[in-house]
Amino acid sequence: METSPTADPAREPSAHSRRRFLIAAGSGVAVTAAGILLSTLPTGGPDSTPVDPDNPRGLAEYEPVYDRAVRGLEAPLGFDDCTNPTVRATRDMAGSDHHAVTPIIDRFVIHHTGTTSEQLDFLSRCNRRSSAPTFYLRHDGSVIELIRPGAKPSSTGADWNWRSLAVETLNATGAPDYAVTDAQLEGLAQMIAWLATFDGTTLDGVPVSFRIDREHVISHRETWSGTECPGPYLQSRLDDIVARARVLFDGGR
Repeated sequence: METSPTADPAREPSAHSRRRFLIAAGSGVAVTAAGILLSTLPTGGPDSTPVDPDNPRGLAEYEPVYDRAVRGLEAPLGFDDCTNPTVRATRDMAGSDHHAVTPIIDRFVIHHTGTTSEQLDFLSRCNRRSSAPTFYLRHDGSVIELIRPGAKPSSTGADWNWRSLAVETLNATGAPDYAVTDAQLEGLAQMIAWLATFDGTTLDGVPVSFRIDREHVISHRETWSGTECPGPYLQSRLDDIVARARVLFDGGR
């Protein structure tokens, strides 16, 4: 994980016609890692305003870039300074030394939460893990976009955030398998197939070089030996997810 702010308070799209198939496609695919227990949704008192489950911290919203996302939220960790979220973190800097790079999106990185309890509140603030992925994927396959794809996520680490999209997958079971649902497996395949439609063009203003294979679709543990994320179950299903994404990309159902 990137270790920038750690306070704990708080298309240009291609006209590719295959994208239509992705929106209509059905269901069919299923994560794990050394989990860290995260916090749950806040509970208001009897006189408090009801919490919006799709925006529990009342973040500013935008029209999501990903067609299938339920909401687009301006998560503070998607900005240069999460305690003063005004300037989005751009993809032109990488590494702990903050060296200049040419922005590109060429990896899709799969993570898991390590817990089965709802995590949108945790990911919507300057949390202790400095974690805010591009997408958050729930048990039913619904997606919340926490950071615009054109901006840099805070998820996989300084050597990978600048070039990747990241998804945090809410576990359906705990240790030792840290499984996910079939709807989530399908959701991952849908996101991968969608990203591939931008190969050779730009996504949210950033050039994309992405093919549906295991070089470009990776897990968190494949970027850093210090984690078991996304856990045994999801790691074992990566080939299946990639195969399903190819079917969707080719117009299958």
